[in-house]
Amino acid sequence: MSAITLYQFEMSPFCDKVRRVLKYKGLGYEVENVSLQQVQFGYLKKLTPIGKLPVLSLNGTNIADSSAIIAELEHQYPEKPLLPADKKQAALVHFFEDWADEGLYFNEVYLRFVLPSNAPEYAAMAAKEDNALFAAIGKMVAPGMIAKQAKAQGIGRKSLAEVLSDLKKHFSHLSDWLEGQDYLVGDSLTLADISVASQLSCIVATPEGKGVAADYPRVSEWLQRVDGETV
Repeated sequence: MSAITLYQFEMSPFCDKVRRVLKYKGLGYEVENVSLQQVQFGYLKKLTPIGKLPVLSLNGTNIADSSAIIAELEHQYPEKPLLPADKKQAALVHFFEDWADEGLYFNEVYLRFVLPSNAPEYAAMAAKEDNALFAAIGKMVAPGMIAKQAKAQGIGRKSLAEVLSDLKKHFSHLSDWLEGQDYLVGDSLTLADISVASQLSCIVATPEGKGVAADYPRVSEWLQRVDGETV
């Protein structure tokens, strides 16, 4: 049995974020994919009081929340660090991570689950660990539940044109930031790169996100660079 087990929704950008860190640090681990049915019947509460994924079982201790997981991985496995020693650079990494987790995240939620043209495909992906009956229920219910969350946050009340306009601003500013440098902070890969890449990978996997990304080759090149080190 591995000393590290990742409990995850495979399609979650936050689970992807943790996988990328594990890969970059060269850590072996096992994966337990969680189904919607397990979530419905309280399985996550058995893993963590937070009741959210990802959860990492690390040497016998369960840790929830991608940021908390990565902080502990940095502490226990300091080789190939992802947080700069310089305080100002470390602060900048934090800002990028928070922007990715709390801002970019809702763009991918909108594109994958709020848009009627994309929601069935991604709902099916969310339910792929379930039996046929529960998967059918999940595919019907999941988009509406997630769309409700997006509306409560605000982005779900926007039109597609408004969301794409905002997304273009994100790509434009990110492209400007990357001019003359290979990584977001400093001269090597950091958690800033991994956090933003995890969200953008979900965004550009949609037809709408791919269309926006096509106009910003510098961002696409950066994403390929990060993928090459972490996927």
